Amino acid sequence: MSDLTNVMKKELREYLSISSVISVVLVVVIFAFMGTMMSGEADKITSPSDLLVINCDDNSYAVDEIRVVYDAMFDGTSNEYVHVVNSQYSNVDSNYIHGLMSDNGCTDAIVICPDFYDNISSLPVVKGQMMLYFQFEASGLFGGASSSMAQSIVAVVNERISQALVSSVPGLGPSASSPIDMGSTYTYVNGEVVENVTPIEISSALMSQNFTMPLIIMVILTMIGSIVISSMGNEKENKTLETLLTMPVKRTTIVTGKLISAAIAGLVFGAAYLVGMMFYMEGMTATMVSSVDLADIGLTLSITDWAIVMVMMFLAILSALGMCMILGAFTKNFKAAQTMILPLAIMAMIPMFIIMFMGWESLPTIGKVLLSLIPFTHPMMVVDNLMFGNMTMVALGIGYLFAFSALMVFITVRLYKSDILITGIGQTRFVSAMKKIFSKKAE
Repeated sequence: MSDLTNVMKKELREYLSISSVISVVLVVVIFAFMGTMMSGEADKITSPSDLLVINCDDNSYAVDEIRVVYDAMFDGTSNEYVHVVNSQYSNVDSNYIHGLMSDNGCTDAIVICPDFYDNISSLPVVKGQMMLYFQFEASGLFGGASSSMAQSIVAVVNERISQALVSSVPGLGPSASSPIDMGSTYTYVNGEVVENVTPIEISSALMSQNFTMPLIIMVILTMIGSIVISSMGNEKENKTLETLLTMPVKRTTIVTGKLISAAIAGLVFGAAYLVGMMFYMEGMTATMVSSVDLADIGLTLSITDWAIVMVMMFLAILSALGMCMILGAFTKNFKAAQTMILPLAIMAMIPMFIIMFMGWESLPTIGKVLLSLIPFTHPMMVVDNLMFGNMTMVALGIGYLFAFSALMVFITVRLYKSDILITGIGQTRFVSAMKKIFSKKAE
């Protein structure tokens, strides 16, 4: 066997270790999960969804047209998904419509105003009026996309009626080319009704914030975690950790100093990344046309809200540091420390992708419970929760992060007070006892 072959085999054993192979496999699994998740969300957009039609006209012509268009778009499913309510126009207000939307599980509603059929069938043609109502739900990358369904249906109905009028009575005038007057569009946001704003416009305006916070949390946690674990691996390799632990300094003080200094560094990095990512996302979304000012619809954060965001970020960093110091306790050297960051990275990436692409509201109950158990989910959602007034989620997130970080710090202190950092896991009482038990059985 040649020297080149020997060198290559030796290097390949170093590069293709079990930990590195596991890392690659997990990355493949994560990206496959992302692809499946994106495909599922895209399918939701093209799938039929519930539509409320409130008919205030004495004639059912407009309702029939809506059903025909819906059947053409979604393969004859209007009987299942189109909910028609006949009502007097005097009874129709925002509270009445919102109640009907909630009762029928709809996020889109079309209101057919009185005398619609009489107006479009008169000579000369008078435009018939319709109004659109939407319920905004924050649902990740495709949030608000469902609102385009109702708009598309009305646009097609408008075209169909126009063609019917023009073909039957030529020379009817400009009103016949667009016989439907859309009137106003209304969207329910945070319990308030916003006029002439659609959910997709709100989602576009919120896009930078929906992407920025999860990315920042993920980057900070993986970066700080990598620094801490690598530092501990380096200290073990250079024997400086043993020297530090033998000094006349309380080990609790050592742990506290390491955690606080790393947490401060994480907050500094977080503030820097926050500013940088805000500029980046503003540049990315600058070309998107949006007439929505979030401040006008109450979707802004106060100084107190930003203070809560920083508290959540600090607790998340503290939790991550505690996990990293626990993982770092079992590293033998600097090289082994490189792969120990993987569990933390996965715990940060899973909620990041789910929140960015799917959104919290679109998850089933079991999905929400499982995602809530990951501590880094809560700081990634804190901006949205504060904007939409979900203070219960914010309070529960802070409480859970505080308890989780306290548990991680407690375990870290216990590890530093033991000799496991010096002797290794193989010399602990538990492992020694297990070795004795299995050695006796072997005899």
